[in-house]
Amino acid sequence: MFKRHMRISTIVIFFILLISTTSFAQNTIVDVNNLDKGMVSINYNSKSNMKVYITKGNNKEHYDLKPNANYPLQFGDGEYTIMILEYVSGNQYKPVATEKVNLKLKDENQLYLQSNEMIKWNDNMAAIKKAKELTKGARNDEEKVKAIHDYITANIKYDDKKASTATTIYTPAIDDTFSSQSGICYDYAVLTAGMLRGVDIPTKLNMGYKSDIKDYHAWNEVYVNGKWEIIDTTYNAAYVQNNASIEIFKNAKEYKLEKSY
Repeated sequence: MFKRHMRISTIVIFFILLISTTSFAQNTIVDVNNLDKGMVSINYNSKSNMKVYITKGNNKEHYDLKPNANYPLQFGDGEYTIMILEYVSGNQYKPVATEKVNLKLKDENQLYLQSNEMIKWNDNMAAIKKAKELTKGARNDEEKVKAIHDYITANIKYDDKKASTATTIYTPAIDDTFSSQSGICYDYAVLTAGMLRGVDIPTKLNMGYKSDIKDYHAWNEVYVNGKWEIIDTTYNAAYVQNNASIEIFKNAKEYKLEKSY
């Protein structure tokens, strides 16, 4: 559980005020080398505190602009507008470059196997090596999911102190959570996604609300047996670590999705 931060709406308001008067750069800013995997990166000489703002229809997301970062296009096939926002003052930004790209994936699940700005992983990470070790004898994808779910829920402890102060601004580092063996729901969900993607299980990082949890929450969806199933390692850890039984796959009616990566 963690606190939401409302700076996205502030950026959008300032953007609306300035869009009619801003001159956009003409050079190509979007690197589409990984577009077939549902991601883009940005070619732009960035100053400090700049943002990447991605929209498709009414869907929007923003990220810090970083070199060599991959940004997911998670709103499905179609035309995306990608903008670079430059810091002005306070929580205000102005658009300085824009470009459109068209996404048409052969396999939409490819996006949910990748390392990107929200879920950064690679095969050299201790957490990914552990995931491969845990699933070495797995006969199918469901057994892989169970092995990693069981490890995380048994070993990662919930950090109550962090829960009282954390916001959605920070992005969890997978190996930090793995080495500390502690975190909040955001950390659990990013670790779960990274470990499962590392063993070729398409996995989503979801954010929103659970019916019996009052605070903002993070959980995962995994693609197994031809369909998406919800897993919630944070929620299940409380049961597992108190020697109580709990189902791995959750009822979708208990969750209200706001964001998915």
